[in-house]
Amino acid sequence: MFEISQKTTHRKLSFITIILATITLLTLVYYLGKTEWNIIELLRFCIGIIFLWMPLGALFYLLLKRQVQETIVRFTFSAIASYTLTTLIYFALAVFHLQLLFYIEAIVIFIGLIIYSIHKKIWLNIQIYYLSWRQFDWVLALLIALSLVVNIPYQKIWEHNPTTNTYKSLLDTDYHYFIGLAYELARHVPPLQQPSTAGIPERAYHMFPHLTTMLLSRFTGQTDMLRVQIIYHNIIIAIGMCLALYSIVKILTSSKVAGYLATATMYITAISYPPLIATEFQFCYFTLFPHVSSGTEPAIVISPQMYSGILVAYGILLGILLISVRCYRKQPVDIVLIITAIMVVATSRFRIHIFLPMLPGFVLLTAYGWKRTNQRVYLVAAALTLALSFLIYLEMQSHIYLSSTASLSLGLNSLSNPQEWPYRLINEWPFSTKIHDFINNLIHNLTAFKWIWQILSIYTYVALNMIGIPLLIITSIYLFWQPVRQEFLLFTSLIVWMTVVSTLGVTCLKFSYDDFSLAGELLLLTRWYPFLLMIPGLYQLYQFFQPHLSLTKLTQISFIIAFIVISVIVQQLARPSILMTDVYSSAINLSGSARMAFAYMHDNTPQNSVILTDKYIEKRIVSSITGRAIYLEDIDTPVHMKLLKAYSSENREQVIKDLWATSQSEQFCRLLIATPATHLIENSTHHLLVNNPPCIQPIWESANQSIPVSSEQVTIWKINH
Repeated sequence: MFEISQKTTHRKLSFITIILATITLLTLVYYLGKTEWNIIELLRFCIGIIFLWMPLGALFYLLLKRQVQETIVRFTFSAIASYTLTTLIYFALAVFHLQLLFYIEAIVIFIGLIIYSIHKKIWLNIQIYYLSWRQFDWVLALLIALSLVVNIPYQKIWEHNPTTNTYKSLLDTDYHYFIGLAYELARHVPPLQQPSTAGIPERAYHMFPHLTTMLLSRFTGQTDMLRVQIIYHNIIIAIGMCLALYSIVKILTSSKVAGYLATATMYITAISYPPLIATEFQFCYFTLFPHVSSGTEPAIVISPQMYSGILVAYGILLGILLISVRCYRKQPVDIVLIITAIMVVATSRFRIHIFLPMLPGFVLLTAYGWKRTNQRVYLVAAALTLALSFLIYLEMQSHIYLSSTASLSLGLNSLSNPQEWPYRLINEWPFSTKIHDFINNLIHNLTAFKWIWQILSIYTYVALNMIGIPLLIITSIYLFWQPVRQEFLLFTSLIVWMTVVSTLGVTCLKFSYDDFSLAGELLLLTRWYPFLLMIPGLYQLYQFFQPHLSLTKLTQISFIIAFIVISVIVQQLARPSILMTDVYSSAINLSGSARMAFAYMHDNTPQNSVILTDKYIEKRIVSSITGRAIYLEDIDTPVHMKLLKAYSSENREQVIKDLWATSQSEQFCRLLIATPATHLIENSTHHLLVNNPPCIQPIWESANQSIPVSSEQVTIWKINH
């Protein structure tokens, strides 16, 4: 009878597994179809990421075997560590012009892993049981597949209107800047120039997310870096985020169901809620659960550097969690600690907003670990982190970068000034105006008032607009949990430290060229740290009330499945959020002829070409689509203002106006040859006044191409220097 019952249970589980596997595969096929993949591209993508990240990832996976027993956790940490440190290694070698060693190192590791596996007979020792598709975690796979599907709206690059033959760019301009720099890194690492202002040094700022996109492009053979970033890179980040969240919550709760719920909350149940008070801003407004408006959308839609940096941060926090558990038990942590330490260093160029609070927090945690366990590896990790961070700092001070773009200072940065945009963003919380006026009438010393209002406004903004009231309550519940003061002490301490210190940095950090770019954007990370504690906090509530609930296990699972299914349906039927609506409304339209001209520049001109045009210079779109540097674009940013001061004798905007205003060949050629431009793009809507000057010759004309429904004519001229 018992054997019959076992067989019946096994058949039911097999049937459920088949259903889950089928739904997962169909979901992936749907996603691949909507994002326009083909079989060859998919194969090249898979082979590319294997050769790019598998050598280090597999090495870490083997080294961590004794310290991280759970397979999915070890795989997740190893994968994110490889994602992080592969880029760091390539950059370090490229600084010394030793990129060839990067490929040699990957080949050596790859061959070494093969020899090791043969010597240890790993393949022969793997039981068929573990290779069975029935043992695969299809629930987690399905949640990740659904997460990719709900991200489809963020992965649309172009919208084509066949009637007018125009192409609308559906990306925020930050993505175009991001791609422009990725193309520049394909030409030279470190970058020799700003892709949006050719010939002028780039800032010593974020580099690694752009470099990762460039490496993805190189290893997959996809030359269109817009697609590489929006589709390839964002797929990697989304999968990594889901796995990291699952692994962290699974360790914290010892529950796979809690891990599944955490995975679902990242994207599937992430519904955009409207603001509860009137606001002029499209994101980070006051609403009860701002996970989308203050979390995922600002990262995905307007800050690809931050999105990549958060993945690295979650990988580090997973490492800290593993260290925290082993530190409490006084077990060895050497491998996982050293890998985590180097990952902390890498955040300095993935996302410096993460690095600044994390570095001191990590050093303090290593001091505690050394005191508790007396293992010298903690001191070694701290020393290694500080030494490598110092080397990164020295590299950022190199003359190759634009001067005064890597200098920090402390002081009042006036980010809460209600009279200036975007600083008044920080005052967009309930009753802020009344409280501001009350404190202003109460405190007459202007300096004291500014400091008090700055601290009050920023901390209130973080609590209400970034973290949100429900998450604050849930986090407070989590902090009273006993394991928080035991095996999870280091992990929880770092979460609290990162949140508090990031908020403190907003109040008093000043940056050399733009306060908001550093201090202001620290705000955008404050939600991501306590978000990791949401499901563990809810899990504690569930355990407390569980004895008083009369719900069967089947009923509870049914509620969870219904919640996820409804969330997916709502995600598909919901209107675009306020932020997405704003991005679509300000989208840039390209004519068919302009798109073909840019494609010609991308495919048929040398990589070191420099484009000069008078159109789109207020945007960042030309350098990202053509893959070539441009003489001038992106004129309305703090970076451009900094350039005007640093290069006051070179007014590029005026040079462009003079080129299109003169009809004298001699004057035109004198102005043009003085620029670093190699190609000039002319549009019929604003044509040149000069007639056949000797310094340029046409190499492409839209009039000679088969372009349907195009009223605009575009000519590409080659400049004869």
